[in-house]
Amino acid sequence: MDYIPISMIKEYTYCPRQAYLKIMMMKEPPTESMKYAKQTQNTETITKTIKELGIQGEVKLEAPVKSTSLGIVGRTDAVVINGNRAVIIETKLNTGSKKKLYTKYNHILAQATAYAIAVEETMKVTVDKIIIINQEKQTTITIKPTPNLRTWIKRTIQDMKKHIQNQEPPPKTTNKAKCKACYFKDICPP
Repeated sequence: MDYIPISMIKEYTYCPRQAYLKIMMMKEPPTESMKYAKQTQNTETITKTIKELGIQGEVKLEAPVKSTSLGIVGRTDAVVINGNRAVIIETKLNTGSKKKLYTKYNHILAQATAYAIAVEETMKVTVDKIIIINQEKQTTITIKPTPNLRTWIKRTIQDMKKHIQNQEPPPKTTNKAKCKACYFKDICPP
């Protein structure tokens, strides 16, 4: 695998074993949350948020991005470019509060930070902030892609690649509640 999909970085942060199995087996039917997110995600919500927050610049929807240096690829929901600066807009079904984004929903934070790195490399801009739209609550959370977040993502990607290259399953999540709804729960090695 030359490039890892950025969505798999989110999955790896959620549960390393689940992401590994998805990548190695290349199979998982869409979950209910995936179906719901596809149905409710729309450009009107993104455009409305950009306008409400007063973000100026050229809006690129479903922008393809990649980082050759990290070996990741994906599509952001939206990027707003103003000169050599950029803002990433991501829509999610639920993100909780900003505090929960750094704890319970850190997989969303991981994906958003990976997008920031890929946008910068692809579009030759500096990402100043990431806005995550919480679709359920109709709210937004703004974060900055700090050096600590970037380092965390780089280490996560290195760890992920090591397990893929060695064909060695990473550890499972320690949160057993995540296992209950997992597609792979019956075949996941102990």
